[in-house]
Amino acid sequence: MLSSEANLQSHLLRMRVTAVVGVVVVVVSVVAAFMLPYRGSAVAAPRTVTLVALAATLWIGFSANRDANGRLAKIRRAFAVHGDEGRLLRDHWLVYVVVLLRLEMMVVAGLVVALWGSGPMIGVWLLVLGGLMVGLTWPTTRKTQLLLGRARALREGS
Repeated sequence: MLSSEANLQSHLLRMRVTAVVGVVVVVVSVVAAFMLPYRGSAVAAPRTVTLVALAATLWIGFSANRDANGRLAKIRRAFAVHGDEGRLLRDHWLVYVVVLLRLEMMVVAGLVVALWGSGPMIGVWLLVLGGLMVGLTWPTTRKTQLLLGRARALREGS
């Protein structure tokens, strides 16, 4: 079983490196939104592209927390059966990667608006919103210990 502080710190380091990659993608996307030439859309009007991207961003933003909580509940229930903390932390990282990829889709929507929609001055706000959501997911010791505590309590209760 995993119980050492070094393994917890290793897990947090892996989580934080993943988070930094997510933040770098946001920064590169903001720069790309202003540096790449506006392309326009032959398929739909720029306003339509913008509205579809905005709707997708809002849906992702409002459903991301619910999705993350559902995934975390599944790995806690799995831990109640297998009891392997190393596996729990590995599964936690995989859940984080999925959530981060989901939030990065908000960033992609902002880039789409910048290049094919209403332009970078509008698209950058979706990029910033995606970046804020990514920032809110920053892995902390407290969040990880809370996950471990809840998972252990669920295991002891079964």
